Amino acid sequence: MKNNLKEVSLKLNLPEFNKKNIKVKLSKNSISVKAEKKREIKVKRKNFLHQERSYKAFSYSTTTPSINPKKAKIEFKKGILKIIAPKK
Repeated sequence: MKNNLKEVSLKLNLPEFNKKNIKVKLSKNSISVKAEKKREIKVKRKNFLHQERSYKAFSYSTTTPSINPKKAKIEFKKGILKIIAPKK
């Protein structure tokens, strides 16, 4: 997290997650990020059944100086989540 006089910026690497699986929550004094990914593979053949399940989760939370969550910019591109929030 970078903190300068005008804004707070946060950059997180989330290469295995899709944009739809990421939730960002901003408040006056905090930023929270949660991501989940579930995968299930099921192969049925005449004589066998193969099943795999995987689950991945990511959670990050931090306190910030007083920010304006309504004017924050959130971008997710090539597995990198960027959040830039102006200070009040």
